[in-house]
Formats: sequence, structure tokens, C-alpha cells
Amino acid sequence: MIEIDGRPLIVHVVATLREAGVDPVVVVSPPADAPEGPPLIEAAAEAGAVVATPEVRPAEMRDSVETAVAFLEATTPPDGVLLIPADSPRLDAKLVERLLQVWRGRPDRIVIPTFEGRRGHPIILPWRLAQAVKNLPEDVGVNALVVEHAADVEEIPCEAVAILADLDTPDDLNRLRRSRSVRLFAVARELAGTSEVVVDLPESPTVADLRRALIEQHPALAAVVSRVRIAVGDEYAEDAVSLPPDAPLALIPPVSGGGR
Repeated sequence: MIEIDGRPLIVHVVATLREAGVDPVVVVSPPADAPEGPPLIEAAAEAGAVVATPEVRPAEMRDSVETAVAFLEATTPPDGVLLIPADSPRLDAKLVERLLQVWRGRPDRIVIPTFEGRRGHPIILPWRLAQAVKNLPEDVGVNALVVEHAADVEEIPCEAVAILADLDTPDDLNRLRRSRSVRLFAVARELAGTSEVVVDLPESPTVADLRRALIEQHPALAAVVSRVRIAVGDEYAEDAVSLPPDAPLALIPPVSGGGR
């Protein structure tokens, strides 16, 4: 229920999945008699989800997955199940659409996004494997199922570190509220060894603040940050410009060469 960009996080997650064409979106809530149960159930339902409410709070994520799969078995079983933790503040509809497109072409595969070789969320399981979750040993999570069926995994490289973002602690939340992702191109990408970096910024930051943060937190970029152009949204911005909360940010180094 923590607000991210002006709305509860669960609303962001549900709305993003629905925008990407996921239907139904099943939210496994806390029990109805838990203090946070009713407001979360209401928020998820208003965002367009159907809510599965267990009588006992799920102890592990695997238990929540079992609850959702059982819910789907009792209604209209799908061809596959997309799994996403509710604490995914940077979930992106275009990424979800891309994963779904890949999976629809290979519905027998487990589809997993990766960033710099690290696996993230969401993942898509064929229905037969989603049903197998309940047969795992009690102390084993869904990852064990993925390992067991490693030959069926389709990894999808992504250029967004957002697939790794979640909120486990208050420090994670504070870091998220201060942080911004910055896309890198050309020589900046080569120097950093990645297509995207995350920086911590002060409150009400400007482009100048962003330049300083990049130099301090990503020294590999120091040689080019002072002379690159910074795109805020769809336009280049001068150093005095304030950074809107939701505007995409990118470093655009000068392009060498010329025409004749």
C-alpha cells in the first residue's frame, strides 16, 4: 500500500499488467482479518484484479503461488502463468508485452528476463509447471522448479535494471525514492559496461545534480559526463532544468564522423 508516484504500489503493479494485456490478474492478499487485508483487497480490486484471499497468511512466496494456481484451477485454467512479486515498483508494460510475445511463440518454455546476466521478474511458466508447484517439497521454492527444468528456460536479455528492483526493507524504499535510472548510449555505454545505471539524487534535482551524481557514483563515466547531452523525456535539457519525477533520462554522447 506504500505510494509510488502517487498511487499504491499494488495498484501500479495491477494496472501495468492489465495495460500489457494480462487477464485475469490474480492478487493473493493477506487474510481479510489482517490489519492491511481490507485496504489492500479493495485497492487491488478497484485496479482491476481478482483477489484470492486465504484464511491464513501465506508464509512464503511459494505458498502465494499455490493459492493463485488453485484459484485458477477452480475457474478457467490458462495456458500459462506470469509471476510477479507485488513489490515491483519499476514494472513496465512494454517489457511484459515483450515477454508475453516470446512466450506465445513458445508456450512450452519458461520465459525469464535478464539484465547483465542476472535473472529478474516477471517470469512466465507453462500451466503444466505452474500446477507442479504444489508437488515441490515443503521447504523448496519456485526457483527449484526453474532449475529442474533448466533446459526449458528462455532467457530474454533486457536493457533495464528495473527487472531486478523490489522493496524488501525501508532502506530499499528510501533508495527508490531518491534514485533514477539513466539510459546510456555509444561511448557512455562502453565505458560503463552497461546500458543503464541507477543514481541516487537529492530532493528536487536538476540536470546539474544528475551530472554530479553520475561522476561521483559511476566514476567510469567521469570522462564523458561533462560533455554529453542529457535527454529529459524527449528533449535535451540544460543544467538548470529540474528533473520531472517520471521523465526518462538518457546520456547522449557526441557522435564522431561526418558526411560529405
